[in-house]
This record gives sequence, C-alpha cells and structure tokens, in this order.
Amino acid sequence: MGLFTQFFAWINMQVADYVSTNTARVASALEPAVVTLATIYVMMWGFLSLAGRIQEPIWEGIRRILLVVLILGVALRLWAYNDVIASTFYTAPDQLAAAVIGAPNVVSVVDQVWLDGTAVAEHLLNKGSILDSDFAYYAAGFLVYLLVGLTVVVTAFMLALAKIALAILLALGPLFIAMLFFDATRRFFEAWVAQLANYALIGILALFCAALLLSVLKAYAASAAASGSGITIAESTRVCMVSALVFLVMRQVMPIAAGLASGVGLSTYGAVSGAIRWGMGGTRRSAYEFSRGLFEGIRGQPGGKWDSLRRLAGNRAGMGIANTLSRLAGPYRGGTVIPREHVMRNPNSLR
Repeated sequence: MGLFTQFFAWINMQVADYVSTNTARVASALEPAVVTLATIYVMMWGFLSLAGRIQEPIWEGIRRILLVVLILGVALRLWAYNDVIASTFYTAPDQLAAAVIGAPNVVSVVDQVWLDGTAVAEHLLNKGSILDSDFAYYAAGFLVYLLVGLTVVVTAFMLALAKIALAILLALGPLFIAMLFFDATRRFFEAWVAQLANYALIGILALFCAALLLSVLKAYAASAAASGSGITIAESTRVCMVSALVFLVMRQVMPIAAGLASGVGLSTYGAVSGAIRWGMGGTRRSAYEFSRGLFEGIRGQPGGKWDSLRRLAGNRAGMGIANTLSRLAGPYRGGTVIPREHVMRNPNSLR
C-alpha cells in the first residue's frame, strides 16, 4: 500500500467520524428552534385556511404537510442523510472516477504516478554522463522528478482539501435543509448543494488529470523498455513537456469545477499568488528605501529623524562605504590655490 493510499484511508476514517458526530450535534442544536418554527407555520396555515383567507385544494394542503414532515425528518432525525446525501457527495465521486479510470482505488493512481515518474527519472539519470557529454539526461531526469513531484503533491493537496471541505459542508447539512421551509431562505439550500457539487467535481477532475499523466509515463516506460539504451533525449523532452502541461491544467481544475457547479472555487492559487505579490512588493519597497539611504550616506548626507529604518540602515552602510574609500584613497593632496586676479587681468584695466 502506497503512502498516499494509507494517508487518504486515514483521512476517510477521520472524516466519517467527524461527519456522523457533528451532524447529530447540529441536528440536536437546531431541533428546538426548527420544531417551534414548524409548529407556528402549521398553526398559521391552518388558521388562515379555516378563516377562508387561503383558497387552495385539499391536496395542496396535504402536499404542504408532507413537505414539512419530510424536511423535519431529514433535518432533525437524519432520515437517510448519512446513507444517501453524505454518501452521494463524498463517496460517489471517488467511485465514478475509479470506474472511468479503471483503477480499484482512485488514490492508488497518485501513488502509481509517483512510482512511474521516479522510474522514468532514474532511467534518464542512469543514461547521463558528464564525461561522455550526456549531461542533458541529468537535466531531463531532475526535471521529470520536479514536475511529477509537483503534480503529485498538487493532486493530493486538492483531493485532501476537497474531502475536508465536503466534510464541513455535510456536517452543516441539517441547517441548510431546514431552510427549505421558506422561499426567502431556500437560496441558502441551493448554494449549499452547489458547493457540495463544486468540491465533488474538484476530486474527479484532479484524478482525471493525474490519470492522463500516468498514461504518458506508462507509454514512456514501455518505449524505454523496448528501446533499451536507444532512448533519445527528444522523448524525455516530450515527457517533461506533458508533465508541465498537466501541472498547468491542474491549476485550472478549481475554476473549472466552480464554473460547472456555479460555486466558489478554492482560491488557493489566488491566495498563494497574492502572498507572492505582496512579498515582492515589500521587497521592492525595502530595496528602494535601502538604496536611497545608501546613496545619501555615500554623499555624506546624514539620515533624517523621520526616515524609515530601512533608509537609515542604508544611510549607515553608505557612510561606512564612504569612510572606507576615503581611508583607502588617503588624504587629498592638491596644489596651491591662486587668486583669480593673479591669473586673469582685470577687464577695467584694458580700457
């Protein structure tokens, strides 16, 4: 059993306990308020019907009562909640992906991608040689290691993050099911279902991308076994290009799932990119302030009282550089200063 298979087996066990325990707690916490609202709703509907203010067929009233009973049963008594709703959104995506990919376990695809990727990289490294001018095989092998490793880590990250998000949403399920009572709050239930579909699709799409990379690696391994030592650097370059493309496609899995399910994607890449931009912006500001103080210190200008610490640090560094240069150059030795009148004649004397 591979590393990721063991890890996700442990996660599934923890998530199953989390969903069952917290769903029951949420339902118990909601029961007094939901039962009170349902009682008031039925009483008002019955009073208005008896007073003749509501004109509707008897079957419409029966349908309304049955709907209230169904909502209360699913939201508070968890009728088939864990067996139908939780299983549909948590287990069914893995089963669908396994059926399409043709693997007994979807997480085993991630382990197999890593094993085949390392085998391909080791094959390239074994062909490399510095003395025989085959250094390109070393570069290709390390690049395959890097790209396959990034793809595997991103796939496992998205699968784990989607499972945790599904567990949290399923634990809050009774709250959103109870919102089906009124038309004004029904949109929260629809948004909840959209989020469940969004995170379920993330796992399916991520596994499809990993399966694509696995098929490419298997094809390369078969070609390497058939060619023996006759494998060329062009074929390894194609493997690197496909690995890079799969990794880039993996970055678009979350927006694709959000667009299909009308949900909000897990903006992890946006957060990472924002953090990088923020860090780069801070680095640029620090470099600007330090360089400004550095040039001022070299020119001998002292730092101001309200200057930033970065500018003052640059100023001190500039003064240190200026003092070092002045000591290396030695004292300035110039000639005698002659007044201008001794060099140039007075213009008035020419008249």
